[in-house]
Amino acid sequence: MIEVDQIEPLVTRLVQTAPILEPRIVDELIVALRGVGSPLALSIARIAELVADQLVDAGIALPALAMACATLVDGVHGRLGERELEAARYEIETLTPMPDRPDARPRVTEPDVPVSALSRGPRPRT
Repeated sequence: MIEVDQIEPLVTRLVQTAPILEPRIVDELIVALRGVGSPLALSIARIAELVADQLVDAGIALPALAMACATLVDGVHGRLGERELEAARYEIETLTPMPDRPDARPRVTEPDVPVSALSRGPRPRT
């Protein structure tokens, strides 16, 4: 079992080696986060999975993951309260891709002017 204090070094390693992500490090991080089991830890683990699967851009997600991991560790050690942890969870979950709406249809726009009112413009004088 990985200690909570190993979470920050693991995410730091991912940031340092980006854009190449070592699968072993990602897996260790996810196991450690799931071991903590808090809502924030599970949200971070989910985004780490999405980054590993290239469904979320690592360049955008890794800095946010590092900050969220630091917040998580501080929370586990009692240096932060539920409010800060919930704010970090909300922020990290904004990285979750949104699925397409099933009812979304291509938008068709109608012209503001009826076709019958259109002309080719002034005719050249001859």
